[in-house]
Amino acid sequence: MTKLSIKPHKPIILASTSKIRAQLLKKTGLNFVIKNSFIDEESVRKSITNKNITKLAKVLACAKAKKISDAFPNAYTIGADQICSLNKTILDKPLNKINANKQLKILSGKTHKQTSAICIYHNGKILWSHVEEAYMTMHKLNNEEIKAYILLDKPYQSCGSYKFESYGQHLFSKVVGDSFTIQGFPIISLLKQLRKYKLYSLIKN
Repeated sequence: MTKLSIKPHKPIILASTSKIRAQLLKKTGLNFVIKNSFIDEESVRKSITNKNITKLAKVLACAKAKKISDAFPNAYTIGADQICSLNKTILDKPLNKINANKQLKILSGKTHKQTSAICIYHNGKILWSHVEEAYMTMHKLNNEEIKAYILLDKPYQSCGSYKFESYGQHLFSKVVGDSFTIQGFPIISLLKQLRKYKLYSLIKN
C-alpha cells in the first residue's frame, strides 16, 4: 500500500542534514525538502559571550534557518539544534570510536541533559522558536558494555555517543523528557506551530 503524503500550502524546508530529523518529519507525512545551511557552528559559538546552553542551542538553530530562509523567502524554513551537556560541559558528536568510548565513560552512572532547540523562519524573519530539555540517567556501564554498545550502534554522529532511537535505550535507568526532544527534534511542538500558521490540513480540498 502506498503511503499518502500531505502537501503543505506553502513550501517547507528542513535546514538540517540530520538523518533522524528527516526521518521524524517524514513520518508525519508532510512533504518537505532538505537544504544544508553550511553555517560555521564553531564561529557562531565563539560569537556568543553568554555560554548559556539554552541560548546557544537556540542561536544555532536560528542561524541555520535564517540562512536558508534568506535564500528561499517564500518557504517556511525549520531550523533545529541539539546540545548534550553534563553540568556545563558540552559533549559534541564523537566522530570516531575512541571519542565515543571516552564520552560514554564520562556519562556512565551520571545524569546529563539533552537540550533541543527548534524554530521556524519565513522571508528571512523568525516566526517562532522553542527549546525543550530532557534529563537522562545512564546505568553504570563497564568497559565491555561500552565497547559492545559502540559496535552495535556506531553512534559517531550522535551527541553524547548514543542513539536513543536505537540500542541506546538500553543504556539508561531513568529518562525525564520527551523522546523527540532526546532525538533532537521536538516534533509535537513543531506541528502545533505549523497548524497555527495553517501550513497544512488533514482535510483534502
